[in-house]
Amino acid sequence: MFESTVVESKKRKIGIQRFLTLPVSIALHAIVVAAVLFGAVWNVSFPQNSPAQVAQYSVAAAPPPPPPPPPPPPKAASVTQVVKPVEVPRNVQEMAPTTVPEKVQPVATSATSAGVEGGVEGGVEGGVVGGVVGGVVGGVVAEPTPAPAPTAPLRVGGDVKAPIKISSVDPTYPEVARKARISGIVIVECTIDKGGNVTDVHVLKPLPFGLDQAAVEAVRKWKFRPGTLNGQPVDVLYNLTVNFKLN
Repeated sequence: MFESTVVESKKRKIGIQRFLTLPVSIALHAIVVAAVLFGAVWNVSFPQNSPAQVAQYSVAAAPPPPPPPPPPPPKAASVTQVVKPVEVPRNVQEMAPTTVPEKVQPVATSATSAGVEGGVEGGVEGGVVGGVVGGVVGGVVAEPTPAPAPTAPLRVGGDVKAPIKISSVDPTYPEVARKARISGIVIVECTIDKGGNVTDVHVLKPLPFGLDQAAVEAVRKWKFRPGTLNGQPVDVLYNLTVNFKLN
């Protein structure tokens, strides 16, 4: 019986401790937290004056507004042109002349300067007959320099006139070509000099059996009136044709 009483008293003590542990723990934690917060707040130094009294505000003044635009220029005064009425006489028929004058006097014109016979319009006083407009007074009339004579033979055409044949010699028909019954034309290119002589003969279209050589020997004996350039005789290149026919 004693043992059962001791066990029951132990159970009662353990039950009372279990219910008191949780509130005591919470109270201790709250005291610790409050002490920490109090210590932190105690060490903070607060300013004596409020921020509103310490802060100073600088307010920049607003920029001035832009100046107003200049006024538009005044309109130009419109000028009204006054047209004077033309008075037309009523008695026009009475003002017209009734008689025709026998002689009409010419209107005298003031002559600016007397011209010179042989002068040109736009010339200057004291110029030379044959001068050009814009020249210098006292200058010399230069004669036109002749064109240089060509050194190489010219082709016929344009201002170059063709030579004219004065005399010709018939070519000798080679006997071999006659027996072979060969006929046709031979074309040669040659130079006809200022004296009308044929030089520098070259065969352009030959024929066989010595016909082209016979044509060259024949044209060398031909005579021409030379070709001309601006009326002057010049050397020209000319093509000649020699015809070989069988009788």
